[in-house]
Amino acid sequence: MLYVSAANRFNIAAFEAAYREGAPWLDELLGYFAVTRDFVRTFMQQQLHRIKLIEPDGTYLLWLDCREMKLSDKQDALNNQPQHFGESGFMRMNIGAPRKVIAESLQKIARAERLLKRSGVLRLAVVRHQSDTTQDQHRSSQ
Repeated sequence: MLYVSAANRFNIAAFEAAYREGAPWLDELLGYFAVTRDFVRTFMQQQLHRIKLIEPDGTYLLWLDCREMKLSDKQDALNNQPQHFGESGFMRMNIGAPRKVIAESLQKIARAERLLKRSGVLRLAVVRHQSDTTQDQHRSSQ
């Protein structure tokens, strides 16, 4: 028996159909997520060496650790507002989106990395991050 609040006949029929006949659709969807996650991982391994992929735990959202790149909306790469999700420097990517949209987002991120590297900003950001890490390690050893 289904327990659904404020259900009407159409809701119940839709829920029952989804539970009885939805397995093939769900399998296809999960397969799409897996292939797309692998596509993003491969792209990042080949072209985005300063961004770390945080492996998902059963979700269609990938978390990308972009702190080393110091990305902002100015590079037109962040496809969300990271300030709503905690610490800055992280980005989430919806791998349920069409692969063309995901590929375009990845190309924008790669372009931003190249521009930052060429301008010297990325190198400076990395040096500062390493310096901050060294200072933190020094403080914790005292």
